[in-house]
Amino acid sequence: MIPLRGRGGRRLAAILALVALAASCGSEAAPRRTSRVTLTTLLPASEKTFWEAVARAFERHHPEIRVDLVEGPESTDLREDLYTASLLARDPTFDLIYMDVTWTPKFAAAGWLLPLDEWFDARERARFLPAALAAGLYEGRLFRIPMRTDLGLLYYRSDWLAAAHRDPPRTFDELERITRDLQAPPGRWGFVWQGKQYEGLVCNFIEVLEGHGGFWIDPATRDVGLDRPEAIAAASFLVGCIVRDRISPPGVTTYQEEDSRRLFQDGRAIFLRSWPYVWQLSQAAGSPLKGRVGVTAMVRTASGRAAGALGGWGLGVSRYSRHPAWAIELMRFAATLEAQRLFCSESGFAPAVEAAYADPDLLAADPFLARLRVLHDHAVLRPPVPRYALASDILQRHLSAALSGAVPAERAMRDAARETRLLLASAAPAGARTRAP
Repeated sequence: MIPLRGRGGRRLAAILALVALAASCGSEAAPRRTSRVTLTTLLPASEKTFWEAVARAFERHHPEIRVDLVEGPESTDLREDLYTASLLARDPTFDLIYMDVTWTPKFAAAGWLLPLDEWFDARERARFLPAALAAGLYEGRLFRIPMRTDLGLLYYRSDWLAAAHRDPPRTFDELERITRDLQAPPGRWGFVWQGKQYEGLVCNFIEVLEGHGGFWIDPATRDVGLDRPEAIAAASFLVGCIVRDRISPPGVTTYQEEDSRRLFQDGRAIFLRSWPYVWQLSQAAGSPLKGRVGVTAMVRTASGRAAGALGGWGLGVSRYSRHPAWAIELMRFAATLEAQRLFCSESGFAPAVEAAYADPDLLAADPFLARLRVLHDHAVLRPPVPRYALASDILQRHLSAALSGAVPAERAMRDAARETRLLLASAAPAGARTRAP
């Protein structure tokens, strides 16, 4: 927690007093009208068009407010660095923090976010997808409201499975049997995924890990499960896809989302692990896969659970904002069905609000939403620890060593577990963002 002394502490006290004043008017009441104010947030340039619709609608409801959407870099890491530098300086420039699902624990533990519990009661929280809302919690308190979601899914060529009289797989064994029987590499591979050393590899791994009944970091106890049999089996499955069973191409260790999608969309893979955006592209006019793709949850063992890594973005309020009450009012508007329609219908992003998945307008634009809502029941969060970026770097590095054949899967997982335990036991500041070597 950043110490609250001197002028910064007095400014924070004033902000909190304003929040308390607005709260005393009731959770549904708008803040007291004052002179025109500006609310500012930083977001990727590619999303500005979609956010403009939401911002202008909010301004129509509240003419005294102007919403300034600052275009930032596309890189998630670079935007996180920009926010971090601003917050470390107690800079009031950004009222709202547009946050990835993994940022909440770091920013909350550093004391950079206002808690939102008193502003969003149980009735309001029930409007959100459970996992998407849970990604905004840290140590039992709410710091982030979800705006859009993402979810790891397993795509398959429904026409090829139907021709072979096969049902979609539910287990790892079924996935392996189908791929071995139907693949014909290099023209047709069995299973493609994201194996490059980056955050996407972590998302792939935790789905396989959950599918084997394991865990990475228990957020309640900080226990590390990477050297347990389930985690070693999960890593061994991914290694085996390349080396033993050869159902994945050797180049999968260099693949990110678009590399694997292109292989699948070109008709060169039976199964693809990816995100919901692939569905829209596969069913677009002119796509060779239109009407030939199915989607399901990731496979599992008998003792595991079908899991999809949760992604997505949401809003938090900077502790140094000069207008926190209005910032919260904008967050509340962003979570309405009106705003979700404006934001998701054109962008194709998956909504964060339950009602959006039954909304006729959104379903008309994207009928896949009905199926996606069912699959959201399999969402799994990455561990909400303040030093998540470093924990992820450790896991990425050792997984990559195993996938490349440099070390056995068991040794890689044991080394990753040891380093993760040392990380969690260390006393480095939660707000410092560094990279593992």
